[in-house]
Amino acid sequence: MTTKEIKEKIQHSADVVSFSKGVFTAKKSYFWGITNDGSGFADKIVSLIPGARMIEYGNHYHDFVGGAKTGGSKDSYFYVQFEVK
Repeated sequence: MTTKEIKEKIQHSADVVSFSKGVFTAKKSYFWGITNDGSGFADKIVSLIPGARMIEYGNHYHDFVGGAKTGGSKDSYFYVQFEVK
């Protein structure tokens, strides 16, 4: 599957989708969610993509920075890394 096809499958469930070295990464930015581990987001994304195998998921928390790039290092987001067979 291509990154474009993955984006079409997950629609608005993720803000950023990238692909590198055979692994897709989906990220969803948030303002509130400090205590959530990101498992709900990960399960949702993987369930939308047939043949997806989850590699890693988590919660990247960063203190608020106005104007931070969505999914960037100064943004707070849930993420999931997965492969598609």
